[in-house]
Amino acid sequence: MDEAMIRDAARALADRLKALLDESMADEIRLTRDEALLAQGFAESVAELMTRPA
Repeated sequence: MDEAMIRDAARALADRLKALLDESMADEIRLTRDEALLAQGFAESVAELMTRPA
């Protein structure tokens, strides 16, 4: 993933999580498999960017 894709994925994931949290008073929320894969890929990409030498 390049930086633009990471940024877009982060925004999409944040929007989805906000919607789930806003519409639900449940103690837990569930993600689809695609959403979970997006979250995993995003987290891995952020970790990769954070450990990349300057």
